[in-house]
Amino acid sequence: MSLMSLGWQVGNFWVPFLIAVLSTPVIRIVALKIGWEHRTDPRKWNRKMNPHAVRIAMGGGLAMLAGVSAATVLRFDHQLFALSLFSFCAAALGLYDDLKSPHPIHRLATQALIGVMTVAVIGWIHGLPIWLAVPISVVGIVGLMNSVNMMDNMDGVASGLMILSMLGYAVLGWLTKNELVTTLGLIVAGASLGFWVYNKPPATIFMGDTGSLMLGYLLAVTGIIASWGEYPNLFAQLASPLLLASIFVTDTTFVVLWRKTHGLPVMRGDRNHISHRLAILFGRSEWKANLMLYLTQMLMNISAFTVALSSIPVAVAVSLFAISLLLLLCWRLWQVQVG
Repeated sequence: MSLMSLGWQVGNFWVPFLIAVLSTPVIRIVALKIGWEHRTDPRKWNRKMNPHAVRIAMGGGLAMLAGVSAATVLRFDHQLFALSLFSFCAAALGLYDDLKSPHPIHRLATQALIGVMTVAVIGWIHGLPIWLAVPISVVGIVGLMNSVNMMDNMDGVASGLMILSMLGYAVLGWLTKNELVTTLGLIVAGASLGFWVYNKPPATIFMGDTGSLMLGYLLAVTGIIASWGEYPNLFAQLASPLLLASIFVTDTTFVVLWRKTHGLPVMRGDRNHISHRLAILFGRSEWKANLMLYLTQMLMNISAFTVALSSIPVAVAVSLFAISLLLLLCWRLWQVQVG
C-alpha cells in the first residue's frame, strides 16, 4: 500500500468519526428543543427497570449519515457516490419511519426497491450463478436492514457491534486485496464510533430507524462487495463476509423463533433479544451485556479472517466452530427468564 493510499485510508476513518462525534451533541440539543425524544415503551420497561435517568434525544442517525456522506464524497469514486445516495435513501426511509410509522408492507417494499436498485447499479454477490446471486443479494440487503434495526434495542449494542463488524470488513478487504471494502469498513466504523461515544450505556441519544436502516444497508452492501476479493476457494469467499454479520442474523433469528413459538406478534418489539437476556443474566448490567456481545463479535471477526485465508477443510471447521458458539449462546439465553 502506497503512502498516499495509506493516508486516504486513515482519513476514511477519522473524517466520519470527527463529523459524527462533533455533530451528535448538536443534533441532541436541537432534538430535545423540538421535542424529538424517546418515549419509553411500557411493554418493555417499567419505571424501576428503565435504565435512563435523562431525556433521550432521537436523530443520532443523522450524525452518522453526515459522516458517511462526507467521507464517501471526498473519495471521488462513482461506486462510493452511488452507495452514498442509496444509504441516504435508507436513512430517509428510517426518518420517515421514526416520524410517521408507515405500514410494515410499505416499509418492506421500499427496502426491496432500494435493494433492487443497489444490485442493478453496484452489483451482487460473486461466486454464485447470477440467477441465484441477484435475489440473495436483494434479500440480504432487506434482511440486514431489519436485523440492525432489531439489534438497536439497548444502549451501545448496535453501534458498538457495527464498529467491530465494519473494522472486521476493513481487515478482510486488506487480506483479500479488496480496497473498496477496506474503505467502506473504515468509513462506517468511524461514523459509528463517533455516535457510540454518546450512545454507550447510559445513552443520551438514540440513532432511531434513521441510523439503524442506514447502517443495516451499509453492512449488507459491504458484505456483498466483500465477496469480490481474492480468496483461496469459493467457501471462503461466501462464508467470510457472512461470519462478520452473523451476530445480527443470529439475533433476528432468535427473536423471530421465540415470538413464533410463544404466540407473540413477530413485528412488535419486546425484551426477548439476545442483548436483553444477557443483561438479565449479568444482573441487569447493560455494560456487561455489551462487552459480551463485543467479545463475541471479535471472535466472529477472527473466524472470518481465518476462513478467508484457509483451505476448504480448515475453513469449514472454523466456520462450524463459530456457528456452534453462536448456537451455544442462543441455547443458554433461551433459558433465561425475561420478566
